[in-house]
Amino acid sequence: MVQEKLHPTKIQVDPKTGKPLKDQSSSNNSPVIEEDKGSSFFGGFFTSKNKKRLASMEAPPNVLRATGVMTDRETQETEVIKLLIQSYFNIVKRTVADIIPKSIMLKLINESKTEIQKVLLEKLYNNKELENLVKENEVTTARRKECQKMVEVLKHASEIVSTV
Repeated sequence: MVQEKLHPTKIQVDPKTGKPLKDQSSSNNSPVIEEDKGSSFFGGFFTSKNKKRLASMEAPPNVLRATGVMTDRETQETEVIKLLIQSYFNIVKRTVADIIPKSIMLKLINESKTEIQKVLLEKLYNNKELENLVKENEVTTARRKECQKMVEVLKHASEIVSTV
């Protein structure tokens, strides 16, 4: 036991996950940490000593628990944060509860509008009196002809004025 503490066996660690690898003695696919002797810009920061330390780091625990006793200020801040989070979620719940019926009504109204428009257009074009429905009113026809005559008279007057 003392020998194990003084001379621990080196456990190969997956560099991506940080978890210990299974039996490496039989497999040749064990990850090899390449040593870069400071040839890059960050070479001085990431020496082989740091790489070995990073490779032997343990994985973080599944559940984090607070250790030690919190001060009154920390307890108060924690309670304030809890209240703020609860308030935020209540606001989100209210917003969602308001938006969902509105979106349902919007969808229903839009679908109804398109269906009613289809039915009305179908009835309009299948109507036998379509020619009478789109016929121009007699008063409007007379007014239009009157305006066309006025435009001709004004063009003629403009030509006369421009020649003088």
